[in-house]
Amino acid sequence: MAPLPSKATKHLCIALRRLPITTQCQQRRTFIGLGEIASVIANPAETLRQLNESRAMLKKAKEDLELSQEAKRIPKKHTFSKLPGFHGRKTEQQLLRRILYSKPGMSVVFGATSVGKTALLREVLATDEFFVIKFDLRISGFADLRTLYVALCEQVQRFFEEMDDDEMDKQRLTFKHLVIELLEKEKVENGGYEVSVADIASLMESLQSSLLKYWEYDPKAKGEEEDPEAEKRNSKDKPAERKVDTIVEEENKALAEASETTKEDSEMDESEEGKPKAFKKRPIVFLLDEAHKLPALVNDQLSLKVFLDTLLVLTKQDRLCHVILSTSDSFFHHFLRQMNVGHHAQILTIGDSTKQETYSYFQEQMMPSIPDELKSKINFDQIYEVFGGKLSHVNDYISSWVNCDGKLTPYTSAIFIQAYTLLQFHLTHSNFETFSPLSTATSGTSTDEDQAGFGPKDLVLVMKKMTKPPYSMPYFQLCRQIGTEQVDDLIRTRILELRWTGTIMPEGDGVERVWSEDGIERPIVLPMTRVIRKAMEVVLKEEEGYAAKLGENRKASS
Repeated sequence: MAPLPSKATKHLCIALRRLPITTQCQQRRTFIGLGEIASVIANPAETLRQLNESRAMLKKAKEDLELSQEAKRIPKKHTFSKLPGFHGRKTEQQLLRRILYSKPGMSVVFGATSVGKTALLREVLATDEFFVIKFDLRISGFADLRTLYVALCEQVQRFFEEMDDDEMDKQRLTFKHLVIELLEKEKVENGGYEVSVADIASLMESLQSSLLKYWEYDPKAKGEEEDPEAEKRNSKDKPAERKVDTIVEEENKALAEASETTKEDSEMDESEEGKPKAFKKRPIVFLLDEAHKLPALVNDQLSLKVFLDTLLVLTKQDRLCHVILSTSDSFFHHFLRQMNVGHHAQILTIGDSTKQETYSYFQEQMMPSIPDELKSKINFDQIYEVFGGKLSHVNDYISSWVNCDGKLTPYTSAIFIQAYTLLQFHLTHSNFETFSPLSTATSGTSTDEDQAGFGPKDLVLVMKKMTKPPYSMPYFQLCRQIGTEQVDDLIRTRILELRWTGTIMPEGDGVERVWSEDGIERPIVLPMTRVIRKAMEVVLKEEEGYAAKLGENRKASS
């Protein structure tokens, strides 16, 4: 007796009977089709298994679609924005904008630690006036050739994505697929792959090509493609070929004229709901913050050479973008000279804020945070005398002063104690390691021996010179007096600051002007901060006291 058909088979047979019959052609079944039906009837369990797998695949596809839709709703990361509490620097801002609206070039923005370089650059660049490709090497995202390659691709992708233009989005896809191709090459079944200097060169060539297309792209012409009459009207005014230099000059000229109305235009764009924002060309800036860390992060001289050479081509040769290298390392320019790009870069030196700017900052941003019962006890002149125009030091001291109910003095603050301790360590220790490998990597010295090359006598001599007006000295003159190695180590240990050029805004002490009164600008050295200078004064008094006491003891013993 034949077994009874299962429920699935019965349902399938019923469904087959209910199929509509329209033509004689549809009634005919091929052998393949009959075979499939027979296999379903003969093996219903396999059919159910396949249906369950299909259902699971559909469920997985639905979940993936929901995840992709959620990912699109995730807000974009905006790590490059204006820093809160920025104050002053009007002269520096004006100069930077003048440079960025002129022909593209390479600039090195130099300034001591915590002088406010990053805040200044963000105040100028984190606006609607510029398109910025930015790298903060404090959190670089790369430490070898492969991660450098991927980080560059990702940054350029974001750069073109921010333009919010369909034509520029095609350039973004170029760098997206470069990463995809790299990941495909790195698969084990493909034998693995290591990024080489050739890949970096190819990537930088792609960047050059994309920037060329950016400057050649005419959004207005794209909108008039469907209007032949408009094309005829404009054909007489358009030359057959236009050099990139001419395009950049014309665009920069137009941008310079429109820079004052940029904010108003953006507000109007936001107010017109439903209307897409018009694509506007802007100067392009390639920014490397804390650039002196680059040689330590990528330990491949040839790749760094290719990378920097390309940046030079983008600026000096093709005039496609500005390059800004921000650093607090005085010897970073030596590294650029070794890479044969230093002589093409201009140095912009940022000094401390002037006394007027510091007082304005004190009144507008510090005083409101001080409790009313303590406001009468604060003394700006006393604070400025020790910390000068270093706004970060002023901020930190006043915050600590408020937390201590006004019982803290500048000479008992953590900032002064650190400066005092640094000097005393070098006077009392024959070998004292103070500077990190990152600080020496750019000057081409070995990072295995980080011991200071100067002795206590050298330090005492320098302190005596730096605590007398004009509180500075020509760099090469000091090198001849105590030795180049000793002076350079004093700079690397952050006791002295080396300035190759004068600051954009002259400081109140006249530390630079006195050495250039004859019309020749000379590199100078000065105490790294005003608080270092005050610590030098205290240490020298103590040294004089120790010497006097030692002399008395000798007389008594004799």
